[in-house]
Amino acid sequence: MNNVKISDIAQLQFGLYSKSSEEGDVKYLQAKHFDDSGILVEEIDTLLTKDDKNVSHLLQDGDVLFVGKGFRNFAWTYTTSIGEAIASSIFFVIRPNQSIAFPEFLATLFNTAKYQAYFQSMGAGSKITSIRKSELEAVTINLPDLETQKKIVELKRLHQRDMVLSKEIIEEKEIRFQSVINQLLNT
Repeated sequence: MNNVKISDIAQLQFGLYSKSSEEGDVKYLQAKHFDDSGILVEEIDTLLTKDDKNVSHLLQDGDVLFVGKGFRNFAWTYTTSIGEAIASSIFFVIRPNQSIAFPEFLATLFNTAKYQAYFQSMGAGSKITSIRKSELEAVTINLPDLETQKKIVELKRLHQRDMVLSKEIIEEKEIRFQSVINQLLNT
C-alpha cells in the first residue's frame, strides 16, 4: 500500500451550477437523487439541454461524484449506463487515473465511517460544512494495488446486497405479523 494524496491520483473539478428543467437531453445529478449511503435511488427528473457552455461538464465513465457541502458527504461512481449526465455544483467531480485507482474503490473508501468522520471534521465549527477543493486534493489515502481495490469493491457490493435482502426480510416479517394480528382480531 502506498500513501498518496488525492491530487496525485486524480483530477478534481466542481460540478456545474445551472437551472434544471423537466425537459432536456442530459441528466442533471443532484444530491436528492441519492440516499445517505450514496446509492442512486431516485429517478433523475432534472434535466439540462446540452450546449456549448455545459458540454465540458459531461461526466465520463468512472468519474466519482463527492458531495463537498452540507452534512451528507457521500461519494458515488458514475457509469455511462445511466445515460449522459452532468453533476450539479454540490458535487466535486473526481476523475481518477484508472491505471492506478479504481473509481469505485475511491467511492467506497470515501463512504466509510473513518472518512465520513474526517470529512465532517473538515467543516467543524460552521453551520453548513463545506470542503475546499485544496483540502480534498490534500486528503491522503492508503492505495492498495488494483486487484485489492477490486476485491474491496466486490465486498462492498455483497454487503449492499445483503443489506437490501435484510430490509426486505424485515418488511415481510412486519406484513406477516400484521396479518396474524388482524386475523386474530377478526375471529
